[in-house]
Amino acid sequence: MVMNRPPGVFIERDAPRAAPLGLLQSGVPCFLGLTERGPTSEPVRVTSIADFRSRFGSLDVGGYLETAVDGFFLNGGRECYVVRICHLFERGRNEIATRASVRLRDAAGANTLLVQAISEGMWGNAIRVHIQRPEAKVQTFITVDGHPGESSVMVKSTYGFARGTLVKIYDDDHAAYRVLTRVDGRTLWWNEREPLETEFKSMAPTLVEPVGFDLVVETHSEREVFRGLNLARQSPQFAERVINKRSRLIEVANLDAVTSIPENFPVECPPTRLDGGTDGLYTVTAEDFIGADLGPGHRYGLAGIADLEEIDLLVAPDLAWCLEKSAGFKSPKDVEIVQSAIVTQCEEKKDRFAILDIPPGENPRGAMQWRRLFNTSFAAFYYPYVIPSNSTTGKAVPPSGHVAGIYARCDHSQGVYRAPANEQLEGVVDLELFLQQQDIAMLNAEGINCSQVFAQRGIRVWGARTASADGPLQFVNVRRTIVAITRALNVGLQWVVFENNDQGLWQTIARDVSFFLDQLWRQGYLKGASQQEAFLVRCDSETNTPTTQNRGQVNVDVWLSPFRPAEYIGLRVTQEVDALAREDGA
Repeated sequence: MVMNRPPGVFIERDAPRAAPLGLLQSGVPCFLGLTERGPTSEPVRVTSIADFRSRFGSLDVGGYLETAVDGFFLNGGRECYVVRICHLFERGRNEIATRASVRLRDAAGANTLLVQAISEGMWGNAIRVHIQRPEAKVQTFITVDGHPGESSVMVKSTYGFARGTLVKIYDDDHAAYRVLTRVDGRTLWWNEREPLETEFKSMAPTLVEPVGFDLVVETHSEREVFRGLNLARQSPQFAERVINKRSRLIEVANLDAVTSIPENFPVECPPTRLDGGTDGLYTVTAEDFIGADLGPGHRYGLAGIADLEEIDLLVAPDLAWCLEKSAGFKSPKDVEIVQSAIVTQCEEKKDRFAILDIPPGENPRGAMQWRRLFNTSFAAFYYPYVIPSNSTTGKAVPPSGHVAGIYARCDHSQGVYRAPANEQLEGVVDLELFLQQQDIAMLNAEGINCSQVFAQRGIRVWGARTASADGPLQFVNVRRTIVAITRALNVGLQWVVFENNDQGLWQTIARDVSFFLDQLWRQGYLKGASQQEAFLVRCDSETNTPTTQNRGQVNVDVWLSPFRPAEYIGLRVTQEVDALAREDGA
């Protein structure tokens, strides 16, 4: 259609459209456990076992986390998050985790720079730092006299000078230090609030050269070099700013020595070791796993990942190690406390599922007694412990990490509606216990998922039960299907916030959610011969009464019909005796 308009600007507004609903990535666990190094106040995304080792090292004293993460990737996992646990706060026990450190002194003997390992642990005691004060590589001279009150000088060449460079302007009688704010043509500029205090003659001559120091950091396998540093806070080359942004080994803090620049620079020293680092492993408590949320940058343990939307699984394999080794775990009750906290978070958030281990050394009857401590559809227990193929001691480890990989494998190959069972455990050569059929039947009935050895098919996960006594929610894939849909709705309906709470909004929500569930039904996530049998969505005046609207709430009721796995296969073999007799008589 042709429209005649006068010249001008015309605004055409398109109706805003929310992004369609869709499932989020699943099979992404968060592991809580003990490591050699790494941050303690934030979850770290890991994409391979090599990535894990580069970020968290390898713990010499034991622990099951590294083996669990390795098992996760061997069994099909693609990414996970890791939260490092250690004893950080003094609660009447001797050792807490601390960072290795050293204080560097300036020319006047005052402490000027604090160097710390980037994270707690004895690993930091192996770090060596080396200060160098190299000769200036470039030098120039001024070509026009510099007068008191000026904030620039003209030089012969600006090669080797840049914004942020700390320069020394000097002749035979005077010296001044300034941080460059601009290099323009052949002119060097600095802050107008720091003008020259004395006159510098071009015929003196007056020289200009960069000033700084180098810091070298080394371990037995890594080396970092930071060149041209200074201690002027306004400079982009300020040591604290450069090192803390780039280093994977150390952090530094300027101690604001009263010595003037550049005498406050650390003096040259041979490689000096950091010391004082401790691991805080053998004093880990249940409270350390539960953690606390003390604000940005100070979120620890389980409490620190409550709002982490990228995960849908929780795994804590090192609870078994703590029960065996840590003085902070007095009895299995401490393991129960942590696992209960994990389950509580899953039940409250409704967007994650826990893969839990039975405490070490339990026989089948003890495993059943432990399982009876819990009644939740948001967790599953696996038994017995497994012996990994890369073990040098033959020691059995908790199966949760390997099983998490099975979850991810099934999610990627089909979807969360696929029960994570009858799948081979990769990276496992044996089981700690050989379970007979009656053992497996007894444990399965109690909601404990067993692993079983098959002569021709390897070691396989042989169960998909949650720790729930509720029949409809007894299966892992049923609960995880609901969790996956809940996550999708929580994220996909964020656009609804602050919209007008009226009939039009309700119809839009019902339409979008119904379309989303219809797609899942067609993909096999829900059972039923029709949409009506697979799901039901209601968002209308009955679910959103005037009272509800006055509270600023929108209620959407969703009913689902997930698939349940086939646990038992009945075979019927019938012999028709009469037919055989007639055939013989013929």
